[in-house]
Amino acid sequence: MIIVAATACRKRKDDVSRVVVVPTMQVAGEKFISIRVGDPMPADEGATVVNDAPLQGDANVKAIENTVDVNTPGIYYMLYQTKTKNGYTVGAARYVAVTNYDDTEDLSGIYTRTANGIEVEIERLARGLYVNRDMGGAGLSDALYFTVINDTTIAAGPQFSETIGDVINTESESLLIEPDAVTIRYALDAPGYGTAVRTFVKEK
Repeated sequence: MIIVAATACRKRKDDVSRVVVVPTMQVAGEKFISIRVGDPMPADEGATVVNDAPLQGDANVKAIENTVDVNTPGIYYMLYQTKTKNGYTVGAARYVAVTNYDDTEDLSGIYTRTANGIEVEIERLARGLYVNRDMGGAGLSDALYFTVINDTTIAAGPQFSETIGDVINTESESLLIEPDAVTIRYALDAPGYGTAVRTFVKEK
């Protein structure tokens, strides 16, 4: 499970409160990477623990899981996770898009989920790599990263969700670029979310 940064006051026996800072993990180097199909991955720069230290091993934590296939277009992740000397478990992920898409269309902007009218922000993070910061269109802060493969196809899973703390997936993904609108559709396979296809539209 991913531990979110927070502070808390803990009372000791002498009734003196002290601030406890919960540690986090930070990916070293680029968190979002885009490479062309068949190109090599950059060297793994690892991750570091903030406000604590790994229980074992070097201060630079290497990925415990790496799903990247440089020969197949898609979205991939590298997962970093460790226990700390103060008893916490922290983690973070790096996201990798493998695509030849040249961003002929910038999909960034405010989209409306057609089922309920909730607006979500979709942002371009690298060539062909985007994030929907409210993946369900439900007013929550769970993010979904996706790769644009071409003008009609996106890939959005499986991927590790840092807020949910588990691997999530999508189905029925599609992209429709029209002169007056952009439409993105997918169904989520994620804890706490229904499996209906979700449709997001950005008016140009």
